[in-house]
Amino acid sequence: MKRNHLIFVLCLSVLTLFIATGMAAGTKTFNLGTSSFTIEILESYVEGERTQEDIADDMVAYMKSADTLLDFDVYQFSKEGYPDTLAGFATQEGGEYKATEIKTDDKIGDIPVAWYRAVETFDGQQYNTITYIIEDSNDYLEVTFWLDGENAEQEAKAIIETLKVSAK
Repeated sequence: MKRNHLIFVLCLSVLTLFIATGMAAGTKTFNLGTSSFTIEILESYVEGERTQEDIADDMVAYMKSADTLLDFDVYQFSKEGYPDTLAGFATQEGGEYKATEIKTDDKIGDIPVAWYRAVETFDGQQYNTITYIIEDSNDYLEVTFWLDGENAEQEAKAIIETLKVSAK
C-alpha cells in the first residue's frame, strides 16, 4: 500500500511540474488597461471584438483563446461616483449582480483584491462568472472570468494568481 501511495505522490509531483513549466513557457504578459497591473495569460489569447455598448460600459479588453473555453473581460473606470473603498465597491457591485458569494478582503501576494461570484446572461445563455476587483489609485479594475468549461475556475485562478504590479 505504501508503494502505491509513493507512486501516486511521485506521479502527482511530475504532473504538477509539467503544468507549472508548460504554463510559464507558453504565456505572455497582459496589461490590465492603463493601470500598473499585469497578469500572465496563454500566448493563444487574442483580443475579441467589443461592441460600442461594451466600450461605453468601460470594457477595455475582451480576451479569448481557441485553446481554452475560458474568456475574460477587463474593465477600467474612475472611482468617482462609486464607494471609496474596495470593500464598499465590491459589496455594491456584487449586490447589483446578485452575487452568490462576495469576498472583500482577499489578497494576491501583497495586492488587495475583492471578488464576487455571479450568474450573468450572454446571448440568452446563463454563465457562472467570477469577477476580481483591484484598486489602482483613482480607478477600479475588474477582471470578469466567464466560467465555461470543466476546468474554467482553476484556469481563472491560475491566471489571477499571476497578478502583479509592473513598472510603467
